[in-house]
Amino acid sequence: MGLRVIGSIGSLPDGSSNPISPAVRAGDFIFISGLMPKGADGQMIDGDIVAQTAVVMDRLSGVLKSAECDFSDVVKCMVWLTNADDFKAFNVTYASYFDGEPPARSAVRSDLLLPGARLELEAICYKPLTA
Repeated sequence: MGLRVIGSIGSLPDGSSNPISPAVRAGDFIFISGLMPKGADGQMIDGDIVAQTAVVMDRLSGVLKSAECDFSDVVKCMVWLTNADDFKAFNVTYASYFDGEPPARSAVRSDLLLPGARLELEAICYKPLTA
């Protein structure tokens, strides 16, 4: 079966290498690393939870496309929020990216490693390999 890395290693806000793969395919599953609200320049964006959630979900869309997937292939998301009061607004924005039934999800309140981030999200997709 083997593993296949999807995407290239990014960088941290200070420009140093971030030693994680954006996504890894393992058989019929794609595991997407935690996404934070960073702009194209790799810097954390300013904004409330709605703005940061939209950036994270748009970044997820890009990784999904790289993996030849879309939001309908997402089976599980894990979300970390720095402020429990953000949950309701996060939920509304997050839900707008899924047509029909949403994936399974966990959400917890947690401190995050990068200053200014209000959330982090990772995902698991199921996309069978074709022969």
